[in-house]
Amino acid sequence: MKRLALAPLLLLPMLAQAQQAGPAAELSVDEVRFTVANSEFTLMHEMGHLLISELQLPVLGREEDAADQLGFMGLFLLQQEQHRDDFYAKLMDVADYWRLEWQNAERNGTELPVWDSHALDAQRFYNIACLAYGSDPDRLDWVLEVSGLPVERALYCPEEYAQAAHAVQWFRDHFGRSDKRPARHRIRVIYDTPPGHLPGGTELLEKIRTSGELEAVAAKASEAFDLPRDLSLRMSTCGAPDAWFNRISGELTLCYERIAYFRDLAAELPRLRRVSAPPH
Repeated sequence: MKRLALAPLLLLPMLAQAQQAGPAAELSVDEVRFTVANSEFTLMHEMGHLLISELQLPVLGREEDAADQLGFMGLFLLQQEQHRDDFYAKLMDVADYWRLEWQNAERNGTELPVWDSHALDAQRFYNIACLAYGSDPDRLDWVLEVSGLPVERALYCPEEYAQAAHAVQWFRDHFGRSDKRPARHRIRVIYDTPPGHLPGGTELLEKIRTSGELEAVAAKASEAFDLPRDLSLRMSTCGAPDAWFNRISGELTLCYERIAYFRDLAAELPRLRRVSAPPH
């Protein structure tokens, strides 16, 4: 694994520009950052599944938990300037997505899928908040305040982060591609037409295409690992805000609806954060 570990959707800051057609497109800085951060995390989480499957990585525990950690650590690996003002706010954006899902489910009386292979939304919130805090506890004591992470868990967060960082470094050392010759197999990018009901969908597709960022992501991932077969990364209409990796077809799908869902959910941030907020 080279500089680009789990390749992010770097182009998504253009999301706000792509959605200026209607009144719902007026996004605040926090809403844009939330949408970008969670779109990046989703792609890296699914890239984690792709790498686990294609490279036959050893996994202890549930694969979904491992993919969450790979996705989280990918946010660090893609940031050359980890201490930019908005970097840790982006980490908390990812945690807050799960907090919103958790609280909305409680408010709506939604039955918890305790049988599911994913951790519960509340657990994913605390897990990610813990990793964020553990990455730099001397500077991030405010994370404890805004997340409500209990001290009983916080004491062990630096160790949890160190374990995750060590695992990713081991992964890079043992599975990174050192061969300088052209890769035998590559990840190709496929764009499906976005749904007509998605505000700014056509503009979003055009900006993604012309940026070439997805192609750059696929190329760097192809060069970083000795993939056993050709794979694909598809932007598609799915009928639901979803994303997944299909082990049989070797296709990673990121749905336009999921990006739109993050954008819509971002409107709930003021309600979530009016009690406390990270320092500027």
